[in-house]
Amino acid sequence: MPINFVYSPKFLEFGESGHPESSARLKAIVDFLRKKRLDDFNVPRPCSGEDLMLVHTQEHVNKVRNNLFYDPDTPNARDIYLYAALSCGAAVEACRSAVEGRIAFALSRPPGHHAGKNSVGGFCYFNNIAVAIKKNVLKGGLKAAILDIDGHHGNGTQEIFREEENVIYVSIHQLPAYPGTGSTSFANCYNFPLQGGSSVKKYMDRFMKALSAIDAFSPDVIGISAGFDAHYADPLLELPLEDKEYYLMGKEISALGKKTFCVLEGGYNVSAIGNTCYCFIKGLTEKKDTHEEKNDSRL
Repeated sequence: MPINFVYSPKFLEFGESGHPESSARLKAIVDFLRKKRLDDFNVPRPCSGEDLMLVHTQEHVNKVRNNLFYDPDTPNARDIYLYAALSCGAAVEACRSAVEGRIAFALSRPPGHHAGKNSVGGFCYFNNIAVAIKKNVLKGGLKAAILDIDGHHGNGTQEIFREEENVIYVSIHQLPAYPGTGSTSFANCYNFPLQGGSSVKKYMDRFMKALSAIDAFSPDVIGISAGFDAHYADPLLELPLEDKEYYLMGKEISALGKKTFCVLEGGYNVSAIGNTCYCFIKGLTEKKDTHEEKNDSRL
């Protein structure tokens, strides 16, 4: 199945020396995809202020626009509002593509899943996947599942969608680790925490339980917060995955048979992230029987 990659070279223009959320990590993914001849990129438009306020307060949008915020992990980079709005626009475009029936991946930065209604944090300014789902899924009366496979818990996404009737948030993440949330499940939020140093088997058991929760909810659209810092070589966490597990996760998500899009979150090993992301994409896009087909004895 062809995939709609949403990407702008502008995503490589900003950054701070020594900061783990660097342009090099996205460049590694883009360069790897180009080597695989997967370089038919669609350029996004910036998200409008009106769309940002579907999930954020006016105060928050103004703080980012005017660099009037402070967070030790989230730099007040020059023109960060423009880059963050463009990253959010890429997520909106990827989600729109999925709703229309074509799988999509927003290859964008900065990431978004730690940004709350009125807060930046964890390298995130606007919650890209939340804005995308509010605009393209919920406003159309559809249901969405957010599967967060970033190794850090998406506290911002959980805050935004807590008790939202037509959304479930499902996360597999290391705990204890930043931001320290996601220890238990409640309402429409399904959290599957793992200690650092956990085995591949334990991680994949949690992953399959996460997919079962999504399957039971039967969403119209699945949005994936696609972080790659659960990789064993990631410098910020101690989770166990190798490239083959990302491929298998992609295949299992594909088997749900739902409209799907991905938004890039974390992953900080520049040497590994290109191949890891490609393996995940390959799993997502390879033909596989859906769960319904596997459960139909006539096939």
